[in-house]
Amino acid sequence: MEFSFPILAGFGLVCGFGSLWLVSVLIRLAPRIGLLDRPNERSSHTRVTPRGGGLGFVLLVALMLGAFLVWRSVTTSVAGGLDSRSMLATYLVAALFVAVVSLRDDFKSLSPGVRFLCQLGAAGAAVVGIAWIKVIAAPLIGQIDNGWFGFGLTVIWIVGLTNVYNFMDGIDGIAGVQGTIAGLAWAVAGLAIGTPIVAMLGLMLAGGCAGFLVHNWSPAKIFMGDVGSAFLGYSFAVMPLLALGSLPVAGSYSCAGALPLFALLVVWPFVGDGFYTFLRRFRRGEPVWKPHRSHLYQRLVQSGWSHSQVSSLYAVWCMISSVTALLWLRNILGMAIAVLVALLSLSAVLFLVKGREKQNAVGHV
Repeated sequence: MEFSFPILAGFGLVCGFGSLWLVSVLIRLAPRIGLLDRPNERSSHTRVTPRGGGLGFVLLVALMLGAFLVWRSVTTSVAGGLDSRSMLATYLVAALFVAVVSLRDDFKSLSPGVRFLCQLGAAGAAVVGIAWIKVIAAPLIGQIDNGWFGFGLTVIWIVGLTNVYNFMDGIDGIAGVQGTIAGLAWAVAGLAIGTPIVAMLGLMLAGGCAGFLVHNWSPAKIFMGDVGSAFLGYSFAVMPLLALGSLPVAGSYSCAGALPLFALLVVWPFVGDGFYTFLRRFRRGEPVWKPHRSHLYQRLVQSGWSHSQVSSLYAVWCMISSVTALLWLRNILGMAIAVLVALLSLSAVLFLVKGREKQNAVGHV
């Protein structure tokens, strides 16, 4: 079936307005069922606020994809004998599993081990039921065939991004902005490479995040919660697998190699911040698995920036990295330049953070 742009845009709009309404319902419901975020020593907030607002767009995406699968309109065959219905069903079941486990964690904290095992299972389901990263384009080398090593690499990628997205959801607006821009980038990419189910899901996620963002922009009326952040992290991690599984045969090998970097770049503000912070804490001998307040975005807030200022900065950063990703995917930019842009953007934010901290230190002398 051919997907016209108005049909795809309709999915995004329904998710957007539906999320806007559902989250408003959750704002009133959350205090009654005990879904409240109470500030602690690691919080960037000072007042009790409803959480679990991500449940709104999770339900919207699940209902629309479920209806879509029942309607049986996705019939395009893809390599490997799977069709897009099978891949979407695998994604939907696994993503909902991650969301349900995370919602349970929003009510009462689960042990890190239980969460990790559940995420590992969901990642394994995606790799077995959809695809895995078999080839990666590398600067100065070209295409690298990962073989079966790609299986484990893909699982690490999925579990890693699921957690990074969760860790980065710590101030008003930041996770919603990232989800909106990344979803739009995937929608454009899906149309560009001939994978309409990727474009459809990208618009659903973008619309859902945009509707939620209306309520979450500073000062937030509700927080996303683990149910939303883990769902988004898992979804954006699995998006390249859906693209790989539904690529047209013509030119699919070269495009497959380009997709891993594209997937990384559209969430680069979160991955770059998270990876740098992990290395910094590891080098200092700090327990990297424990909650903390040393991400770059948190350090900017501590230096005096407002939540809206930091989230706006990350929105600009995300737009730059997403445009770079699209240019790379369309062979307009070489990989070396795309990687350079990513590294320079991270360095610029790091320079800004250190400058703010140094300025504050001098001001307190």
